[in-house]
Amino acid sequence: MAFEEPHHHSLELLAAQALARGEAEAAFKFADRRCRVRPYPEPRSYVLRGEALFRLGDKSAAIRDLRIALDLAPEDVAANRRMLAWAGSAEKREAAGVLVTQDRDLDTLRMAIEVLRAAGRRHFGSLTILDATIEGWAVWEGNAPLELTVTDGSGSVACRIRPDPVHPLRDLGHAAAFRLPRPNSPSSQLISLSVEGEEFLSRRVPGNAAPASDPHAPHADGTVLAAQMDVPEVTVVVPVFKGYDATRACLDSLMSAVRPPRHRILLVDNATPEARIADYLDELSTRTSVELIKFTRNLGFVGAVNRALSLIPEGDVVLLNSDTIVPIGFIDRLAEAARSSPDIGTVTPLSNNGEYTSFPIPNTANPVGSLGDVTMIDGIAARTNAGHVVDLPSGIGFCLYVTRACFDAVGLLSEDFDQGYLEDADFCLRARERGFRSVCAPGVFVGHAGSVSFGRDKRSLVVRNLGVLKRRFPEYTKQSAAFVRADPLRGMRESIERAAPISAANPRLLVTGTGAVGAVTRERARQLLSEKVPAIILEVRHEAHGPSAGLLNPAGGLPQSMRLQLSLSSEREALREYVNGMRPSGIEILDPAAVSLCLIDLIVALGIPFDIFIADAGLLGRRNESFSASAIRSAWPDRRKPAIRSNDARVEADERSRVQRWRGLSEAAKRILVPCDHAQAFAAGFFAGHRLDSTGIGAAVRNLPHKPTKQTVSRLGLVPVRSDPQEQFLMRFLAGVLRERRADLSITVVGSTLDDYGLMRFGNTFVTGSVETAEFDWVLKSYSLQSLFLCATRPIFGHPLATLSLNSALPVAFFDWSLGRLTPRNGDLPIDPGSNLSNITSSLCDWLES
Repeated sequence: MAFEEPHHHSLELLAAQALARGEAEAAFKFADRRCRVRPYPEPRSYVLRGEALFRLGDKSAAIRDLRIALDLAPEDVAANRRMLAWAGSAEKREAAGVLVTQDRDLDTLRMAIEVLRAAGRRHFGSLTILDATIEGWAVWEGNAPLELTVTDGSGSVACRIRPDPVHPLRDLGHAAAFRLPRPNSPSSQLISLSVEGEEFLSRRVPGNAAPASDPHAPHADGTVLAAQMDVPEVTVVVPVFKGYDATRACLDSLMSAVRPPRHRILLVDNATPEARIADYLDELSTRTSVELIKFTRNLGFVGAVNRALSLIPEGDVVLLNSDTIVPIGFIDRLAEAARSSPDIGTVTPLSNNGEYTSFPIPNTANPVGSLGDVTMIDGIAARTNAGHVVDLPSGIGFCLYVTRACFDAVGLLSEDFDQGYLEDADFCLRARERGFRSVCAPGVFVGHAGSVSFGRDKRSLVVRNLGVLKRRFPEYTKQSAAFVRADPLRGMRESIERAAPISAANPRLLVTGTGAVGAVTRERARQLLSEKVPAIILEVRHEAHGPSAGLLNPAGGLPQSMRLQLSLSSEREALREYVNGMRPSGIEILDPAAVSLCLIDLIVALGIPFDIFIADAGLLGRRNESFSASAIRSAWPDRRKPAIRSNDARVEADERSRVQRWRGLSEAAKRILVPCDHAQAFAAGFFAGHRLDSTGIGAAVRNLPHKPTKQTVSRLGLVPVRSDPQEQFLMRFLAGVLRERRADLSITVVGSTLDDYGLMRFGNTFVTGSVETAEFDWVLKSYSLQSLFLCATRPIFGHPLATLSLNSALPVAFFDWSLGRLTPRNGDLPIDPGSNLSNITSSLCDWLES
């Protein structure tokens, strides 16, 4: 059943069935794998795993899963129920607050109310708001009646609700359920519950009536304080509520960027509670380019923006968040992009924090920097990306340029999106239905501070509003994912990076390939960064059109998207200039088998000291797919021909020449770096008399705890490192043989493989799916593993998974690439790399039974 499609649904069903049978261990395995495979797990997957973990006695891990579930869906009832039952006081109170408004189970409501009452809350309730009715319930203290108030742009309507003497929660205080008619209103409504003026629950919802015929009619809660001006080409609308410092930085930059009379600013004081903001807005309203609207009640983000938009009868509009920093000229360049094609409806600039349009790392909240930083990046973007537009799935509302034609066709923002968030996507998708495109103008860069933290309240709103968006536009999520995968803005980001100054000063340049050695390189970069040494990774990829070199700053600064084609002389020259310009303090070459010699020639010609980092056996040649002990011993120290399996004499000669070249480069290196004792022992035979400097990536090997004699192992873990065909073949062979020899032995593959299904079909083997290094030891414990086999069929040193395995508290079997130079821990099993499969299996079986 686990192999039925869709696989992830089968895993969830199997986990739920196992829980129903009381088989917590089986439920954990299925739920754990579901949390590690694609598509990305939903909250219920983490709730299933959390339930299994709780039954297995791992309460802390269970609560950790509930936190993940609630981060994805803060109002998930199943997760909150368990958090209420299992968590400590703070998280218990937070769960109780959600359940009081979302749950309908009386026992759960009683427990939640008791928790909140102990924390000082006096009144509780829930609201369900439909087009024609307002429904809900409440429990309150005191003798005053409950009051429900509906407030919109024209005023307020209140209704008193008396206690119900037969309500099932009456023993907790005054209690009542209600179902009342909802007043009709074209504008958004704020619906609240209060007792003696103490408001304890409120919801803002869109209007439930058609708008008035005159959308520009005055409203009771808003007044235009500045005189009406001639309509300019573009009006910038800035809604303001809180955050004086961010608002001041935004508006100061905006005042320098507008060019009246072509531009004007329409500020919206959405009932700000901060006097400094109100005073500053009043001061700005005296300027000829500024118009100010003040609301006496907060209308929510969408309500405030729509009220402002209704006052702009002509011209294009820029919707601008009050936590942005804008450069001079941004309005005209956005307008130029909008006018580049008549079907463009909205334009979004690049930003440090702009989701699809984020720079330098896409879909990430990169640091905003100062006005000087924004101006610098914008200036480069304007030079390198002028005239370009890139289609987006939807525009992003932090800075959204909307043409008049689009605005007239689509209308106002939808008020179905509670307190904002995703109303911008909805507007753009409605525009697309009417034939308008949403594009990015990569020649413009706007800074965006965004939320300081992605708190539970905001996440709850985003999740809720995403559900609304999915119902209206069910294909939007797939389209967004396709855009992220294709990353059509990468070239635009790269063009900026090529012209921008590098953010790392005199970095170590780490030259590597991808795959397992790439993981070692990232671990080396983390080590250097922890020592306050900046690093830049130069990663070589071998693609259909030839090798390319990518540059990456692991600290998050520039560069992030640069990739140059090594087959082109112009690109090699650009790489040489860029590397020379960063003035590396040194170079480390970690993957000789993947790094082309033309790239090495380029690097060596710079005259920068370079080191050879022993991460694998790449110095022996890139065509060696596997090694025997005799081949390794003969390949380097005696200067004999390396072991190459090829029938092509020319290829063999080329490979021999390459190995000889690397031998010479190694002798010219300033240092030979080794990450751990195993690497040092491996390299000692190749570099006799040469100093080997340890970087210490692999921690010192821990001694094993005492293991009772004659303890037969029944749970074996296999750890793939490279996940390549050789490892896959070895694991398949072992699974098949051990199934025949040890029917009692269960095998868990800790990680993902080339063919999870193929291994799991043996029946005795379960594959967890991808495992992060931070959770490696926890996974070993959770699966109750007793021994490990590190399945690295080729040398690899400093790899996080290899290091964790060799330092595990469990006995470990591994291929001994030190060739007997290191003494293993008592209880470990070093295997001669020259052993055949039969000998490996026999040694492993004897070891498991000893």
